[in-house]
Amino acid sequence: MIVLWFFLTILGALIAPIFSIPRFLLLLPLVFYKKPLMFLGLSVVLIVNYIGGITVSGEFEFVGRVIQTKDNYSLVSGKIFYNNKWRILGLSVGIYDEIPIGDIVYYYGKITTRNFEYPKVILDKSGLMCSPAFPNLFRKIYLLAEGFRNSFLKDNEVLYGLFGGKIKKDYFYNSGLYHFFSISGAHVSLLFSFSLLLFSILGFSKKVGNISSLIIPLLFIVGTGLNLPALRAFTYLFALVILESIGLKFSKIDVLSAIGILFLIFDASLVFSLSFYMSFFSTLGIVSVNNKYLKPIAAFLGSAPYLSLFSAVNIFSIIGSVIAIMPIQILLILISTAFLFYLLNLHFITEFILFISVPFTVIIDKITYFFSLFPHLPSGIISYFLFSILFFVFLLHFGHIPYILKSKSSNTNP
Repeated sequence: MIVLWFFLTILGALIAPIFSIPRFLLLLPLVFYKKPLMFLGLSVVLIVNYIGGITVSGEFEFVGRVIQTKDNYSLVSGKIFYNNKWRILGLSVGIYDEIPIGDIVYYYGKITTRNFEYPKVILDKSGLMCSPAFPNLFRKIYLLAEGFRNSFLKDNEVLYGLFGGKIKKDYFYNSGLYHFFSISGAHVSLLFSFSLLLFSILGFSKKVGNISSLIIPLLFIVGTGLNLPALRAFTYLFALVILESIGLKFSKIDVLSAIGILFLIFDASLVFSLSFYMSFFSTLGIVSVNNKYLKPIAAFLGSAPYLSLFSAVNIFSIIGSVIAIMPIQILLILISTAFLFYLLNLHFITEFILFISVPFTVIIDKITYFFSLFPHLPSGIISYFLFSILFFVFLLHFGHIPYILKSKSSNTNP
């Protein structure tokens, strides 16, 4: 049921710039007060549709806090001063500047929403003032990570890219393996799995080990700027750990769908972000398939339709991902370990660990260059529909779709 709410919520957010319900219709779900599931589902769809239809145009004061940052681009969440009152803006605001996580931003000037883009508002840097907020642990972690990147990783593009930096060589993009160097859910999951193994070896109980294993991924996503895919992955893992620790039975697809709904409630304009779809639907593919060898294909097919809208798609990258995954895992573990020693001010050990990692960076560099030589499918709407159909057929054949088109007979007569 929750996955259906998720899709309906996406639809409600998509049509919001064209048709958004008036405020009084938010009471409509009360008609179904005797049917809790219908009441909750309809409430979520209407709330997101209403929020997504909010527009702003004019000169305002704005105060907010940086919630994401990377590559000379930051996202801010905050309030505007309207009708002699500070009001929550209800959508993320973009700034073409790399501002540390948690910093306070003040702006006075023109604010105009863009209906079919994410973020809906871009602020002019000339009207900005920024100030660090204290105490702010996330800001301190981010600045330490930035110092680590610039001091130890900048001369090695693979290491730099794997820890939140931007890779400049074209063949990394053309290889179809760039998702490894754009901080994503894969990084968070790999680090969580490594942490689980580490705490298990150290003799931690399962419950304590699961909760403790969130620490390293949290440091990683904060240090790399709290970008959307990584934040989605961490929230998903956090929810799974909490639900398991209190003994609740759950469907991973339902958990993922609930997180998607929460993200859209926080900012309905995310529905116009290709990163949102690539992150959620690649994960939907992974959790819908039980066979671990098919999960890379499921992840690729989940994100490929949206990738194809703005970029040519290297279909051979599926093979490249399978080949590259092991050295990437090793590098992520080594970089994260090196960062932990950097935090302890043990720079000699940090340098030694990074020295050990160099042969693996050479392997990754060669793999990406090799796969960049393969032909690509052109970008465009035809490729989008082709990959969408392939993804749907793939899930019908190999996945478990608990709510849609799977009959009981398919379980008894495989």
